[in-house]
Amino acid sequence: MQRVIQQRKFPAILLLLFLISSCRVTLVPEYNAKLETQITDAAKATDRLYIDLLGEELSARNYDKFQARYNDLEAEINSIELINQGRLKNDDFLAIIKNLKDAFREAKDYHKEHKMLSNGEIKAYQATLAGYWKPLYVAERSLK
Repeated sequence: MQRVIQQRKFPAILLLLFLISSCRVTLVPEYNAKLETQITDAAKATDRLYIDLLGEELSARNYDKFQARYNDLEAEINSIELINQGRLKNDDFLAIIKNLKDAFREAKDYHKEHKMLSNGEIKAYQATLAGYWKPLYVAERSLK
C-alpha cells in the first residue's frame, strides 16, 4: 500500500513543479527604462516651466512667450500616451495619462485665456501637475 502511495506522489509532485515553473501570468506591462526616463524628463520640464514663470515679472508671464514650451510638453505627454497605447495590459496607465493630459490641457488653456498668471495660480498648477506626474512615474517604477 505504501509503495502505491509513493508511486502516485512522484508524478503529482512533478506535475505541480511543471505547472508552477511553466505558467507565468502577467497582469501588468513590462518595465520600460526609456519610458521611465521620458516620464521623469517631462515631469521635470513641466516643473521647470512653472519655476521659470515664477521667476518672471508679472508683465512678462504672457502666454505667447511660453507657448512653445507648452506645446513641447503637450507633445511629450502625447508621446508617452502613444507608447503606452502599444503596451499590453496597460489600461491603468492609460487612465493615469488621460487625467494628466486633461489637467495639463486645462492649465495651458487657462494661461492662454487669461494671458498672465499670478504667483498663486502658478504654484497651484505646478503642484497639481506634479500630483498627476507622480502616479505615472510610480506606476512605471513599480514594474521594475
